[in-house]
Amino acid sequence: MTTAHTNPREPVFHWYRDTPAGTELVFSLYTKGCIYGACSFCSLPSLSAGRAEIGEDDIKGQVDFVIGRYNPEQLARVEKVSVYNSGSVLDQRTLPTGAIFYLLERVAQFPRLKLVSLESRAEYVEAWELEGLKQRLGKSDLEIAVGYETHDERIRNRVLKKGLSDRKFLELCALCAGLGVRLKAYVMVKPDVSLTEKDAIEEALRTLIFIDEIGDRRGLKVTAHLNPTYVARGSQLEMEFRDQGYEPPRLWSVVEIIQRARHRELPIQVGLETEGLAVEGGTFRNCGKCDEQVRAALRTFSETQNFEAFSGLTCSCKSPP
Repeated sequence: MTTAHTNPREPVFHWYRDTPAGTELVFSLYTKGCIYGACSFCSLPSLSAGRAEIGEDDIKGQVDFVIGRYNPEQLARVEKVSVYNSGSVLDQRTLPTGAIFYLLERVAQFPRLKLVSLESRAEYVEAWELEGLKQRLGKSDLEIAVGYETHDERIRNRVLKKGLSDRKFLELCALCAGLGVRLKAYVMVKPDVSLTEKDAIEEALRTLIFIDEIGDRRGLKVTAHLNPTYVARGSQLEMEFRDQGYEPPRLWSVVEIIQRARHRELPIQVGLETEGLAVEGGTFRNCGKCDEQVRAALRTFSETQNFEAFSGLTCSCKSPP
């Protein structure tokens, strides 16, 4: 992974990784900060340029910077490209359409490219822009990644302050289905201080089932991205962590959620990154002895969707206290 600071012609970070599911190239672009900026659990805007404008030419320079770090043989192996910023990729006030079109035109030249995934809030996703993106990708698929977080509207909007109604989410699903665009929905595990570990498991399962049913009804290709919640510095959750004793979810809970959702055949990816923003003691974990073993199993499952990744996985801490 490569990190950057305030150079407008370099990304926040990028990485290239070979996985059993194929080679992925990730762009985290350095742009103006998230315009919405109200999510109570998030401190990603700290990785942005804040209120400073980062122009289209500079963002194109970031694209060239990343692609220039890899040789033709490496780029020829790339099958998936994921694009992030510290806000919404499709918010034209932070990332001009010309810059994202340029990025897709560059990566569309990768001979094995199958999928490009763009992260955005739902309100910035527009039909005309999706059509322009698809046109530039040719035969490769387009995926929109959105933070749905939870099917519980109270938690999503009163606690997390996402500002995302079920109606708006369903409108996004209909738009993507109509244009043949895939959808990835982020789902948080234990996003509310009031949830017990058991409650958190059940709440995440309800959300996964809802997402899968929406995909079935709409003929929409849906992937869930399961994110165990961590306590980010400077977030409202940090205050609850300090004052109310919030405990991040156990890694075993993430394993249980995935195993109990097995019958749905819903593709589930697992997010185990904290972007270096977690406070001390504010990260999802187990007892400490089995943490890396369970993390490795979750990473393997995320890449392969093979439940054998969990075979034989155990520890004395596995049963809830």
